[in-house]
Amino acid sequence: MKHMRERRATPRLGFVGLGNMGAPICLRLLQRGYQVTVFDIARERMTPLVEAGAQAADALAALGATCDVILLSLPASDIIEEVTLGPEGLAQAMRPGSALIDLSSAQPSSTRRIASALASRGVSMLDAPVSGGVPRARDGSLTVMAGGDRAAFERHRPILEAFSSAQFHVGPAGAGDLVKALNNLLSATTLASAAEVVLLAERAGLDPERFIEVVNTSSGRSNSTEVKFPRYILPRSFADGFALALMDKDVRIAMQAAAELDTPLPIGSLVAQIWRAAADAGFAHQGHTALYAYLEERLRDTAPRSPAPPPRGEE
Repeated sequence: MKHMRERRATPRLGFVGLGNMGAPICLRLLQRGYQVTVFDIARERMTPLVEAGAQAADALAALGATCDVILLSLPASDIIEEVTLGPEGLAQAMRPGSALIDLSSAQPSSTRRIASALASRGVSMLDAPVSGGVPRARDGSLTVMAGGDRAAFERHRPILEAFSSAQFHVGPAGAGDLVKALNNLLSATTLASAAEVVLLAERAGLDPERFIEVVNTSSGRSNSTEVKFPRYILPRSFADGFALALMDKDVRIAMQAAAELDTPLPIGSLVAQIWRAAADAGFAHQGHTALYAYLEERLRDTAPRSPAPPPRGEE
């Protein structure tokens, strides 16, 4: 029993997907003293983590055979399904009693399929997407919203605490993915609306920096105005680390959930159209804050109206 308690306290971890979010999360785990074996199809992404103390795996099967808990940070559900359930996927090698923690933003229905398939092999799964962006991944202050078995969540909570300051169990398999999608629909909405009003203020001759400063001490403030405008939009870097295509994907997940529940979201529908149009217009691979540049481009194509002449006085 003592051996089992020690094993649970310091499980051997695997990590798949070392992109903008995965790499800093993995680094936090290493800094907490976990042994981590990493895998990424882009092998050059593994090098900085190996230099920080991780081991590199040549194949997914090596992770499944040697790790107690495997974490994923991947861009889309089709990739997650291939990594987990594909012919050379993790499920082929994962041992009964091990666990999979998916930090990605995924389709809840896909997550439920994966969780069911893993459960039949004695492997537990948490869908545990994160919120907070790259800066909070680096400083370990992300928010985790987890779906799956509550006991598994509590058992693996110390792992989540290595890179997050808030961890929530929100329901059964797929619930974490749904909460993440709905959160990002809210985020997408506030960014789109803030971008529109700032562009309008600028067209009216107002200083956008001063306008944002005023909003951020007023009732219209949001994470978009408090964080994204000062850091990424006003400096025009748009280098926020979260691709516009991924925000578009998450908005579509939320809208699909609304359709499945026969719940109309009129505002959400308009927001989804804006993000889809921005992705189609060539902004998909830029940071999601480049939505501002897309809306600015559209506004530039719309000539401002000439002001109406003042009424003439009586002669």
